Amino acid sequence: MLTKITVPLPDMLNSVLALDASALNIDQVESLSKFCPTKEEMETLKNYTGNKEMLGKCEQYFMELMKVPRAESKLRVFAFTITFTSQVSDLRRNLSTINDATKEVKESAKLRQIMQTILTLGNAINQGTARGSAIGFKLDSILKLSDTRARNNKMTLMHYLCKLLAEKMPHLLDFDQDLSHLEAAS
Repeated sequence: MLTKITVPLPDMLNSVLALDASALNIDQVESLSKFCPTKEEMETLKNYTGNKEMLGKCEQYFMELMKVPRAESKLRVFAFTITFTSQVSDLRRNLSTINDATKEVKESAKLRQIMQTILTLGNAINQGTARGSAIGFKLDSILKLSDTRARNNKMTLMHYLCKLLAEKMPHLLDFDQDLSHLEAAS
């Protein structure tokens, strides 16, 4: 991991302390945070009294990192600051997509006509009961269209709805064209 980082160790740690993203990229910072010394390794290095130049690159890295209080936490904060702007822009883009999809659903005249047709079918089926004169329905009721079968068990209410729309209102069949952001929003 250390071979991928060409910045000298003291400069690297100064970049971490200053939260300077120009010296290190997010992958390097995440790698550094994964390879922080354990307590045992820190104790071993604290007790080392020999020439520090004779230590390997890994041990020298640990020695430099031990000079930074709460180094692992600082590396995590550094990684967060590097990715924060891109995360915010991703969230804004996603929210914009959801808002566009919501607007398309609310303003789609074709979808509204299909919903009115579903309501009319439901009222016709439930005529003479307390649910027969509904002025609306819950969206999860649409899922029941596939479960409601005709007496011969060959056709569902969803099949009938599709057949009715195809024969009597074919101009509504391309209602999905009004909902271009819906798939991305889902």
